[in-house]
Parts: sequence; structure tokens; C-alpha cells
Amino acid sequence: MKKTFLFVIFAFLASWNSLQAQKDYLIIMDDGSTMSDTKWAEMKTTTVNLIQRLLACNPKNKYAIAHYGAGDAPVSGYEPKVYIEMDFTHDNFVEKYIKRRLQYGQHFHEALGILGDALDGNFNPAIVSPQTSLNREPTFEFNVILITDGSRNVGDLSTGSYLVNYNNTTLNDPGSFKNVSLFKIQRNAKFAVIHLSPDAQSSAAGASIASAGGFYTGPVESNIDDPDYGVLPRMYFPRPQTFLYLYGGNTIEEDFERIVNALCDPYGGKLDFFYEHAGCAIPPTVYLGGHFTLPPGGYYQGSKLAIRSLDTGTDYPITVPPNFISPNNFVYTLYPADLNLPPGATGKYKFIMSMYVNGPYELTSWNNYPFYDWDLDLDATCTRSAPGSIKNKEGMLKISPNPTDGLFKVILDKEIESGLLEIKDMHGNTVLSKRVKKLKEIDADISRQNQGIYIINITSDKNETYSGKIIKK
Repeated sequence: MKKTFLFVIFAFLASWNSLQAQKDYLIIMDDGSTMSDTKWAEMKTTTVNLIQRLLACNPKNKYAIAHYGAGDAPVSGYEPKVYIEMDFTHDNFVEKYIKRRLQYGQHFHEALGILGDALDGNFNPAIVSPQTSLNREPTFEFNVILITDGSRNVGDLSTGSYLVNYNNTTLNDPGSFKNVSLFKIQRNAKFAVIHLSPDAQSSAAGASIASAGGFYTGPVESNIDDPDYGVLPRMYFPRPQTFLYLYGGNTIEEDFERIVNALCDPYGGKLDFFYEHAGCAIPPTVYLGGHFTLPPGGYYQGSKLAIRSLDTGTDYPITVPPNFISPNNFVYTLYPADLNLPPGATGKYKFIMSMYVNGPYELTSWNNYPFYDWDLDLDATCTRSAPGSIKNKEGMLKISPNPTDGLFKVILDKEIESGLLEIKDMHGNTVLSKRVKKLKEIDADISRQNQGIYIINITSDKNETYSGKIIKK
């Protein structure tokens, strides 16, 4: 009987460990000729925040980063090249690694073949980084995430932009996607594509690269060799205007959530927090709020908050405890002295939160606002706006009273002709939406909503945005 009991326990633990297994993510960054410095900076921010979301989902996950372009031509000629930024790692200090490495043309199909050599341990002179191999455990699930502004097939080796085979660009031909199909079939890889697409044909090609899953149900270029041939939806995430912001469609927060949900098994619960402020330097009061879910049978045992220097990687603990405004929602109210930074500190910093749960669990989260790769810039005195987006009128919106029992006013710095007010909970669900016209003060009511933190966004028809947070008591 005792042996049977122990066997059952062992089988349960083995099954649980399998469910919580590590997944590997190869992040491929487009570093080619059409990627301007502005777009590349947005892509870097997207990459950093996505990796942090994947690590927060499951700390066992590993990621690797590779760039593709046409290298250091004309020194060694125009040809597809790859720079491996880092091998598969758990390291959660992502920012120190990612730099622009290549330039000139961008040829994803050929770059994927080069990365196949890196995964197989085969020497390839087109790998121009000190790191020349990619080492992963082949039993773990393998995911490839492409972040690109690539065209289907435009130009030549020096300035061209190619998602498909440079030597076979025939529409709806399996040869155009040969290396993608080989990765899917031989390596059992899943593909997600974040695409700043230049045109409809390029979008259809990007969607063909993507694997089944997600929410995209638009046109997909035919590839009968694709294991997902004819299957919708796809893990294709089009970004028609910028990597970080999208007018009239999914925000990058929503796309991150969809990518993580599709490609990651959560490790015993989930922790999210949000931080946003009006200026680049430390504001007089720092409000940081969020929510969490615990694994079955789990209970809260404590939490910690730290602020990390992005120059040195040093974490400075913050000893102020969170205020729980409901069983699963919390707020930190911090003042400059609470940050415990060294006297005269300079540079950029980022908040990191951990929550301890009974058993082997430690939930971790970075700021879930994905528009920046930093939270505080001690060197700046500016009012920041989301990179690549419309000007964000942060700091020009007041909410009164806050916290509220339900009824409150949103007060703008100026009257808007017309626009849309949206209030969302911390899960991204819209709880209130109303058109506004010729108003400077807007009445709102969330009396029927649960206690917690809610995000307020107002977008005028002139594409001006206002944002803020309110606490429902």
C-alpha cells in the first residue's frame, strides 16, 4: 500500500512537472535596410517587454536572440547574415544585450536556414557573431518569434526585403517557404510573427509563416507543405503603424497577452502590475498597482518590490508593503525616499515585483505597460510620450475623487470637440465606453464594478489621447 501511494505521488509530481515544463523561444529581430533607427528602437522595446512577459509566465522558460540582415557589406559582400546576440538563457536582465548589429538587406528565409546550422552545431561563415551556435534541449517545446517590417519580396541583396525564399519568390509555391516548413516539420517549431507590414501581400506571406493559433483570420498565402495548411486562426500579429501602438486595432498589450497565452503554460498563478507617470524623472508620488491569481491551493506569503538600474543590473529593494484594496488587487504608494537609490543616482531604472506563494512558487512581474524599456529616467526632466505613437497628453487629465465609490469626474486640460472615453479593468476588459462631445469634464460611473484599479483612456477624433488610473474602493 505504501509503495502504491508513493508511486501515485511520484506520478502526480512527474505529470505536474511536465505541465510546467520549460519552453524555448528563439526571438529573431529584423536588422535590415528598411528598419529605421526609430523603428528599431521600438522593436527593441517590444522584444525586451515580450521576453519579460514570457519569463514572468514561467521562470523555467529560456530565450535566445538573433538578428538578421546583410552584414558588414561592402567589406565582405552583400549576402544574408545572422548575429546571435545570446544563446538560450533564463537571464532576466535582457536590456544589457540588445544592440543593433547588422544592416543592409533583410532575408528571413535565408536567415532561418543559417540559424538551423547554429541549432545543429554546424559551422556557417554567415554567422558573424562571437556566439556561433544555439544550444537547446530538443525535448522542450520550441517557439520562434519573428519581429519584422519585412516585405514579401522587394529589391536585391543589398537593400532588399524578403520574407520568402530569395531564389524562389513564386506566389503560393511551397518552395517560397521551404525553410519555414522544415523548421515546423523537422524541429516541431511553432512560429509567431509580429509584423509591421508594408502591404497586403506581405501580410499574407507573414501569416503563412505563422503557426495555427492566436486570433488572425485574414488572408494567408498558400503553402501546401505547411503542417498548418488551411488552418485558421494564425499567430500573426500585424502592426500597421508602429510596433508599440496601433490605432483602431489591438494594442501591443493585447497582442502580448495573446502571444503569451498561445505559447506559454503559466507556472502556478499570475502576477501583473502597471506603472505610468507624467514625467521622466521621479514624480512626487509613485503609484504602482496590479492584480494576481494564485495556483490551486495556493496562498499569499509575502511580496517584494525592487527597482533595477539598467546600467549596472543592480536591484535596490523597496521595503514599503503593498496595500490590498481587494483580495487580489493591490496598490503601492511610494515617495522618492522609498526607492532607496544611492545619493546622486543617475540613469534609467525599472521596477520588478515578486510574490511568494506557498510551495515552490515565486511569481514575478515587470511593468505591464509595454511602451518603454525603462520606468524611471533620473537624467531627464521631460514629459514622455509613447515612442512612435501620437502625442500622449499624460499629466493633462485629472480624476476626482480618486479613490472613488463609483461616481467620479474626468477633467481634461481643454475641451475636446468629440472623442471616445473607455474604462478598462486590469485584465483589459472594457467596463465603460461612451462618446463625448464638446466637453472638458466628463461624468463616469463604475459603481457596479468590483473593487480594484481601472485604466481610463480618452481618444479624441483628432488622435489626441489622455490616460489615467482610478481606484474603485
